[in-house]
This record gives sequence, C-alpha cells and structure tokens, in this order.
Amino acid sequence: MTAIEQKEHFVCADGAQLRVIEWPALSADAPTVLLVHGYRANAHWWDCIVPELLGKCRMILPEFSGMGGSEARSEYARNQGAEDLCAVIEHLDLCPDWVLAHSWGGHQMAHVVRKMPERIGRLVWIDSFLMVDIDEELPDGPPIGNTRVYEDKDTAVARFRTSPPQPIPESVRQSLAANSLRKTPEGWVWSYDSALPMLEPQYEDEVLLKDLPVTSYYILAGSSPVVGPARAERIAALAGSKALITIAGGHHHVMLDAPDKLLATLKGLDNFPL
Repeated sequence: MTAIEQKEHFVCADGAQLRVIEWPALSADAPTVLLVHGYRANAHWWDCIVPELLGKCRMILPEFSGMGGSEARSEYARNQGAEDLCAVIEHLDLCPDWVLAHSWGGHQMAHVVRKMPERIGRLVWIDSFLMVDIDEELPDGPPIGNTRVYEDKDTAVARFRTSPPQPIPESVRQSLAANSLRKTPEGWVWSYDSALPMLEPQYEDEVLLKDLPVTSYYILAGSSPVVGPARAERIAALAGSKALITIAGGHHHVMLDAPDKLLATLKGLDNFPL
C-alpha cells in the first residue's frame, strides 16, 4: 500500500491561526470526510477512527481556536466554533461529503449548515447536545478549565480524565493525554485555553434544527450522561434525520471506549467510505 503522509495546514480565522490536519486519500475522486471534535478537545480524539478510514477518503481534522494546536483568542464569540469551521471550509475550499461531529462540535456544525448548506453533504451527529423542548433534566456542563501546571509530562498524563469521566482503555487514555499537552516555560499544561467560556444552553436550538437543510444521522451513546434517548429523538425528528442509532453501552466519548461499534455503525450508513 502507498504510504500516506499527514499534512498540516494553518488557517487564519478572524486573527487566530487554526491548525488543521489532513490525511489525503489514495484516489483523487475519493470522498472528503470532515471530523469535528468537541469542547476543550482536539483532533486526537479521532485517533482510533483515522486508521480505519486511511486512504479510503480525504480526512480533514480542524481544531477550534483555543484548543489543540490552534491559537487562543482574547475573547470568544457565542458560536465561535461555527465561525472557525466556516473559515476552514472556505480557506481550503471544502465541500465535505460527510461530516462526523462529536458533542459540542455537532452543535456548531448545525450553525455551519445554516450558513453554507450548499457545502455540506451529510452530517452525522455523535452524542451532540442541543437544547430542545423535552422533559429531561439538563446534564452538568463541563467544569471550568484546568489551570494546573505540571512539573513533568508523566504526572500530567497520569492525571488525565475526560469530561464527563468514563472508562477508556488505558493505552488509549495515555496516548490521548500525551497528545493533549503542551510545554510552557513553567511546565506542562493541557492544550486548551483555560479561559474558554462556560457553555450555556441555547434556547433557540429548536429553530436552528427545524428542517435543517442537510441529510443527517444521529448516533446516541447508550450510556452517555450528556444526551438521553428523548433528547436524541427530538433532535433527529426536528432535523428530519434519516436515522437515529444507539450504540449500546457506549459512553459520551464513544470513539474512545467503543471505536469498533462506532465504525460498524458508520459502515451501515448510506455509502459511508468504509
């Protein structure tokens, strides 16, 4: 098999340099898949998924401002993630055939679809929370960003947990932790801006979702504390999603604890490149 080399792009979005990872396809006519991470995360959340897609499609993995290898901002707009994604799509002239969007990244992608529906082929929400009208208790939001500085990398890796906490194979946890740190003169810190704003419910999400002009699918992590079945059903119904699929036993960061189940689910979608 021909070796495929990772590329790296930097896109300027309203003054901030955004890091974008690209894995080229083996064929020029292969589909493009955009993989969108969640809040205070980075492109390495997809590390268990990328090897199975390698060569079969062109993969684009952007990192939001203030997260991963992208620059922080002095202040963040309400839906800054959507603005960042639009900048990446425009700068790289993308028309992704598929978008896999996890958690908060899925909420931001709904705004992107409203802004540029002609650019987006199919959208797959993966345990994405949106504020819809159901009788269900709201989950706890992510805690304030960790501002701790670690003296050495090993100590930081040992402390790493996802938000919300969940079981993850130890090898996956250690690799993700190591790739989610950056070195500063003071020591090791997590690779997100600790000044990122707290997430607040957006009560206009029902309007955002109603008849969303994109073919969509919703994948619910069956053991997630973030999204319950009623919320997932309402999101899928409003958006007119083609399917709502539950991954039994999967947790919120399902690509970390159940990548094989996620891949099998994706393979069952219409013409997904697997």
